[in-house]
Amino acid sequence: MDVLGLVVAVVVLAASAHENTAGIALLDQVAGQRGSVKKALVDQGFKKKVVEHSENVGIDVEIVERTPDDKGFVPQAKRWIVEQTNGILMSGQAVS
Repeated sequence: MDVLGLVVAVVVLAASAHENTAGIALLDQVAGQRGSVKKALVDQGFKKKVVEHSENVGIDVEIVERTPDDKGFVPQAKRWIVEQTNGILMSGQAVS
């Protein structure tokens, strides 16, 4: 999703697939569109392989890490947009 919550790319994999597999597939799909995507923010589940692959496709990947002092749910910068969009898609409701 972009910073507005609009879906940029979708990859469907088995639940047993590692997040790195999904991350690499998404980077390939977005890079293939040759749009204006220059940077991707990802969570801590994505590791070195995704960052290394991002260099090959020309998209900067930043891993957004949780602050160790945070307790419970604390929205992370920009990532809350993804969670909000997922919630809307899952509930089937439109944003008003």
